[in-house]
Amino acid sequence: MLDLMLRNAILPEGRRVDIAISDGVIVAVGEGLSGRARREIDLEGRFTQPAFVNPHLHACKSFWAWELSRQPPEVRALHRFQALAYVKRAYTPQSVFERGLALIKLAIQNGTCAIRLFADVDEEAGLRAFEGLKRLQAQFPFLTIQLVPFPQNGFARHPENMELLEQAVQMGCDAVGAVPWLEPTETDQKAHAEFCLELARKYNLPLHAVADDTENPDSATGAYLARLAIEHSWPLLLTQLGSLSFQDDATAEETIRLIRQTGATVISNGHIELVTCGVNRPPFPRGITRVKELLAAGVRVVTAQDDVDNPYYPFGRNDPLEVALWMAHVGQLAWGEELETVRHMVTDWAAEALGLPGYGLTPGSQANLVVLEAASWREALQFQVAKRYVILGGQIRAEERREVRFHF
Repeated sequence: MLDLMLRNAILPEGRRVDIAISDGVIVAVGEGLSGRARREIDLEGRFTQPAFVNPHLHACKSFWAWELSRQPPEVRALHRFQALAYVKRAYTPQSVFERGLALIKLAIQNGTCAIRLFADVDEEAGLRAFEGLKRLQAQFPFLTIQLVPFPQNGFARHPENMELLEQAVQMGCDAVGAVPWLEPTETDQKAHAEFCLELARKYNLPLHAVADDTENPDSATGAYLARLAIEHSWPLLLTQLGSLSFQDDATAEETIRLIRQTGATVISNGHIELVTCGVNRPPFPRGITRVKELLAAGVRVVTAQDDVDNPYYPFGRNDPLEVALWMAHVGQLAWGEELETVRHMVTDWAAEALGLPGYGLTPGSQANLVVLEAASWREALQFQVAKRYVILGGQIRAEERREVRFHF
């Protein structure tokens, strides 16, 4: 007997089908499937797709207001980036775990089957943030939770962070984090990139770097990381690359060519750039990287939540459907087939970037699905609809109903 039969689902390509699930796997997809199931649901033409994938989230800093509220008034009165140092010093594995747990609950509620969490590993946080997030992996076996130790404060001013980063990698992770553009000099930036890549090679892990998250056109760590990845034939993910939009076309085109040669995926979180841009007078640029030019060159671009209630971004519901709507706006991908590109950015392209096995909606795929309260992807985006059913590991993990009552 099947575990679950979903009737009358509308797939992304528009077909109306039944989906049979057993032992956490999709066993059949087609019209009028036969077979008995322990539970059968008529989806009544609701849009159904593989569950969302969130490939980048700074989890240890999320919901930082909870931690900030425990600080003395003089700390709460500081600029948010100054206050963050005090908050990070107060981290405990338990406090990070509790805030991470809130993130994971939101992820499940919003139809996410895989998420990559970043943990600051530096002189302020030590290994406490990383330890707290590692506890989450054991709590949710039906959810893919990847971890990345992240040297937020760099190495030039705090060389002890190099040893901390390696200790975190030795504890077990899914990629090595890097943030070379924040180092004070070009020499320091290159040394940061080289150390992190060598660490990734030593432990046979991909490198996931936040690069050039700035309006400074001279910031070019993305290009340098790409050259290193080409030289060593090493897997690379690059997040942000904001400086590309402030460079002259020839410089940006050369960086895009290098990224294309590496086969790297770029993660662009445009909603963050709308509020973190350093330009302090109008006209305010969007700060987002050259999404359409990267796509046109054959570079995969995906998008992620990145931040939830932290000093870099005060909002966020850890909802890929919301993130996709932001990308449709700031990436100017709002018409026709462009909306399908946006859907790929929060589903299969992101899954490929994280190396997820068995992702999809064909027989043999893992039964990780989200059923949206809409008949189409465009409708789901426009109205930011409920996730009617979230199916992870072949079981319904969340249901959402919304009710509106009019009183005319």
